[in-house]
Amino acid sequence: MAVLASGYLVSLVAFPMLPGPFLGDVPAARWLMALTLPTTALVIDRLFRSLWTHDRIRSGNGAFAATYDAIVLRILLFVLALHVLVTLELTGALTAIGARAPAGRLVVVLLGLVFVAIGNLLPRTRPNVAVGVRTKRTLTNERLWAVVHRVGGYVTVGLGLFIGIAGLALTHELLGGVVGAAAGLAAAIVLVWHRRLRPCLNARSIRAASSGSDR
Repeated sequence: MAVLASGYLVSLVAFPMLPGPFLGDVPAARWLMALTLPTTALVIDRLFRSLWTHDRIRSGNGAFAATYDAIVLRILLFVLALHVLVTLELTGALTAIGARAPAGRLVVVLLGLVFVAIGNLLPRTRPNVAVGVRTKRTLTNERLWAVVHRVGGYVTVGLGLFIGIAGLALTHELLGGVVGAAAGLAAAIVLVWHRRLRPCLNARSIRAASSGSDR
């Protein structure tokens, strides 16, 4: 709630300074500039809360609640940081005090940081309908879910670090293509690991069941 309130507070403070020579033609434009991202954060928060409330997959797993809240918080913090950055750019606040930051690069770096933060939490997740690699197999097999998301956590952290470094080092012309390729590679690694791991876990389960019946 503090994060959501902060987003609207930033809008309230910045509203009189937002540019808009076209506001005579589009009176709602300034409101859209001020409220779009904070309202997006509010919608994201309500959506995740609703999914948690109506999630039958997690089976009342209260131990996962803190991790779920932490992931949602990091997403909201990213939207808030993006809102602050956009507001500073639109109002010219940084230029007014003699500072100049490449907004485009900062957005990419922020995206990398949020990937690192969420990737660090993925191994602590449990089967649910909102967060993680949600396939029929992972949602019905907690062991498979745990192993896939341990690997997925490492891959996501690595992807986030790569995105952050790329945002600082690469030119704008290369940035989009390189980040897109890295994201595709990360997704492919998790998918291949998921497909290769499932038969191994199934075989172990069968052997364990056979051993139990022999005893």
